[in-house]
Amino acid sequence: MKIVKWVTLLCVSLLAACGGGGGGGGGSSGPELAVVGLSEFRRAVAGHRVAELKVPGADGTRLSTYVYLPAQGNGPFPTLVMRTPYEIPITPVGGFPEEHANAEIETRPEDVGWTEATDRGYALVVQVMRGRFTSDGIFSLFVRDELSDGETLIRWVERQPWSNGKIGVFGDSASGVASLQAAASGRTSIKAVFAQNTSPDFLGGVIFPEGRVKWEALLPFVLGQSFDNSEDHDSKLGLTAQQIGQLKGQAGAALGEIFDALEAGDPAQSSWWTRAIVPDFPIASQLQPRWADLLAAGRNPATLAQLDVTDRIHAPVLHVSMWHDLFQESAFKSFGRMQAARGDQKLIILDGTHYDIDDPKRWPTKPMFLWFDHWLKGEANGAQNWPRVQYVLAGQPDGPLRSSPVWPLAGAPSVVSTLAAPERALTLNPAAPTPTLGGNHLRAPAGMLDQRPLLERADVVELKGASLPAGRLLLGAADVELTVLQAGAGDIVVKLVDRRPDGEVRLLREAVVTLSGAGTKRVNFEPLAYAFDAGSAPGLVVAGASFPAYRSFSPPLSGSVLLGSAKLQLPLTAQ
Repeated sequence: MKIVKWVTLLCVSLLAACGGGGGGGGGSSGPELAVVGLSEFRRAVAGHRVAELKVPGADGTRLSTYVYLPAQGNGPFPTLVMRTPYEIPITPVGGFPEEHANAEIETRPEDVGWTEATDRGYALVVQVMRGRFTSDGIFSLFVRDELSDGETLIRWVERQPWSNGKIGVFGDSASGVASLQAAASGRTSIKAVFAQNTSPDFLGGVIFPEGRVKWEALLPFVLGQSFDNSEDHDSKLGLTAQQIGQLKGQAGAALGEIFDALEAGDPAQSSWWTRAIVPDFPIASQLQPRWADLLAAGRNPATLAQLDVTDRIHAPVLHVSMWHDLFQESAFKSFGRMQAARGDQKLIILDGTHYDIDDPKRWPTKPMFLWFDHWLKGEANGAQNWPRVQYVLAGQPDGPLRSSPVWPLAGAPSVVSTLAAPERALTLNPAAPTPTLGGNHLRAPAGMLDQRPLLERADVVELKGASLPAGRLLLGAADVELTVLQAGAGDIVVKLVDRRPDGEVRLLREAVVTLSGAGTKRVNFEPLAYAFDAGSAPGLVVAGASFPAYRSFSPPLSGSVLLGSAKLQLPLTAQ
């Protein structure tokens, strides 16, 4: 579901919602919220009941909403809610195979809910965000509407006779972003949340981190979503059908070009990656009216802070992330803030990149329904007593699930080592930036990739350290004091690496660092759990860029950068 869809959602028959009053649990100044009785559900082939509705958003915009009920009983049922920009049926989350939601049957996609949910006695509500597929309105690109639409949906669910008023919110990736905004409504009916490979601080923490642009994720996402915007969205663009068709054709060609350049290992081959990030960016600004609003938000720290809903979620959350997912850093920070405020959060860290989460084999446990069974049904299944943090070591997807009472992980006191200065300066050419090779990304090459293909470049140097005499565990955050002897103003990328006995230079963590002349630069890497083998040598690789993963609104650094030695601090303990 997170991958760009190239097909149009099959036409569906929709039941009109009518009548009703204000939202449950308090008055609402928004649209009237209809009550949908059991008589409006029909039996689906897959063994549950389904109603296909147009539920009004905060301003009355009609949003496609699909409700699935267990095949038997009148309820009321505990209810799971997801909001999504993607098509129905949803891709399962929580480590369940895709066939649990997409049965191999000859029927419409809307008939196929998530039988794993309804078979366990849950009502399932999936709402398609405004401007997407068959939902009316303009797709907001998460800049506006989603908070109010989410709260309106929760109030609507509270009114329904088939819901017992105990609601669980769940989702992953962009669906998780929209769902967490619904969870931020603060409604007391929300008893628990499951958040997978996502973040409640999507724009500030993921797309515009520290004033930069996560370009490798943003550009393909915005162009790719254009194909599945609704007819109502397209009708509001002020363009003819022929013009829209031509723009979508250009978007498809642009996506093909940018992915080809990534695959070739030289993203700068595509002018789409290198274009200035401006409000009138071609295609994106024409097919997505909120594009300029999105960029304006990215340049405004106050706006980004307002869009961060971390502190508005007041329910227990089970956070699941991958060591090399683009959401990872933001998700971990949100977990820390929510745990400090509430004390009822849990974190599970698996190994892999963003799309590896869809592989059930990556999951040593399938915790989502156990989480909801406890908080929504009151089952004494021990979920509340799970370790605060559960994790596998990075690079060991099949490794045992370890635990910790704290995050960041509590490792041994830092071991300090000196890294020798590189043998030459970096020579930076903004017209040919260092390509992204590994890290926490969506579309660019991600993970703990070997850095040797970059080491012959003039804009990449290595600072080598001594080999470890025995295997060690890295548990926590690494820090570096890097000596800069000569540099202009701009960004470089500092990478923590493991030079392994077989010669591989494995990327562990990377950080974008802003230079402003000579001096000592402190670099802080995100915490990690990783096993060094005997003979491995922790060190650094410094590159002029990680393109197109990160871009800045400021001019790129150019010319020569001369580095001295570095002090590397690692929290190491015996394996």
